Amino acid sequence: MYEIIVEPEALQDLIQIHTFITSKDSQTKANQFIRELENAINTLSEMPFRCRESFYAEDEQTRDLIYKGYTIVFHVREVNVHILTVFRQKGFEKH
Repeated sequence: MYEIIVEPEALQDLIQIHTFITSKDSQTKANQFIRELENAINTLSEMPFRCRESFYAEDEQTRDLIYKGYTIVFHVREVNVHILTVFRQKGFEKH
C-alpha cells in the first residue's frame, strides 16, 4: 500500500473548493463533497497506476484522477502518492 501525502498546494486547493461550495450552496454540502474527494484520494493508496498519465506533466509517474469534474494531479514516488493539486475542469458547473 502507498502512503498518501497531500502537499500544501493541494491542501490549499481543497480549502478553496470548500469555500467555493459553501458560498454557492451550504457548508453541509461543502463538507460532504470534500469528504467524497478525500475518499477518492484515499483509493490511490492501493492502485495509483490505474489512473491515466497526467495531461499536465510529461512523466509517467504523474497521474490524473478525475472525480465529479475535478482533476486530482498526483505523483507516485517509491511507496508514496503525493497529491500535487486539485482543480475543477473547465466546462463543469455542477457537483
